[in-house]
Amino acid sequence: MCSIGLLMKTPLFSALTLSLGFTASAFAQKAGDAVTPDTLAKLEWIRGTAPTAWEPGKVYILECWATWCGPCLAAIPHVDALYDKYESKGLRVIGMNVWEDGKDMVADFVKKKGDGMSYPISYTGKGGAFETEWLKPAEVRGIPHAFVIKDGKVLFTTHPMQISESVIEDLLAGGDGEARAVATIKAEAKKREESSKLLQAFSTAARAKDTDGMVKAMEEIKAKDAKSPYLPVFNIQVLLAKSDWAALTTALEEPGDAQSAQMTMGSLAQAALKEDAMPEPLKKSITAKFASQLKEKSHSMQLLMLARLQWTQGDKEPALATARRAVDFAKSEDGTKMKIPAAPFEQFTAALEKGELPDEKSFAGWYREAQMANKAAVPAAKIQ
Repeated sequence: MCSIGLLMKTPLFSALTLSLGFTASAFAQKAGDAVTPDTLAKLEWIRGTAPTAWEPGKVYILECWATWCGPCLAAIPHVDALYDKYESKGLRVIGMNVWEDGKDMVADFVKKKGDGMSYPISYTGKGGAFETEWLKPAEVRGIPHAFVIKDGKVLFTTHPMQISESVIEDLLAGGDGEARAVATIKAEAKKREESSKLLQAFSTAARAKDTDGMVKAMEEIKAKDAKSPYLPVFNIQVLLAKSDWAALTTALEEPGDAQSAQMTMGSLAQAALKEDAMPEPLKKSITAKFASQLKEKSHSMQLLMLARLQWTQGDKEPALATARRAVDFAKSEDGTKMKIPAAPFEQFTAALEKGELPDEKSFAGWYREAQMANKAAVPAAKIQ
């Protein structure tokens, strides 16, 4: 989810609502609720138009997203593939652009996506009807999130990546198939909820520096999902808490999937900056692996961390080059969409050029100042 990772929820209605015995409510959006499409008629549409009623027997997905949400963008190809394959069989997808300030920017994004985002798209705007009548009553706090509706009833809400082809086929089939699909999604949701509690237990133990508690939570997570991408990260944190440098060196060489490797290296990089007792050869190995990882895909804040590591290890020219890459990313199209201010990274780079490494407090101050300046530059009418 965004932030950032994030989820969303929404409502729907069918012409059969009353005959099926549901009590329709424009502001009810949770699983099992009957809902109307009235709010959708109040929105602006980038592609397509608002439905006036929900077609009997059709499956509707209201998929909430934003251009600044990385996980949302990652889910778009999956959602579009479902739409392309099942639209003729009764699947209806509506992309709900939420928590965004600027219809033109969203319209440009959709235009560039072209056939890669071929379903109807609405622009809801900040603080508008969709937010007040759908998102807030549904207690939506994050995206991406999909509402799945059939015959005017919210069947379930979930992350769009959880909606597989088999789920869509079962929902369209109705009857036992529909019941099976709903049960599958609910079972997965329960599993994620249980996992979330264990993740929280690990975090609580880590904050308390309770290594026994960390190990216990990690083992319980492993028992439920031996392939959890969090396990390599948690193992690293346990080894860091124990200052087991030899085991950390071994763990650094163990291959893992891309998601685990990304989280693991971020955790190790932070430790290399903060753990004075960590052996220098291990720090250098971490820095080299982190630098290799960021060659393919990187973010300004990751590059800033790498530049600090390189500088503190005496590699000043590579550190300066990395800092300049951080500036370039902030100024890129992706950085602009993510609203990353370039100024603090430029200040950081300028300090390195003078032979000085700014401390974290100084950079944090520059970052806050840049955010405030950017906000002040936005017309008052657009500030939510």
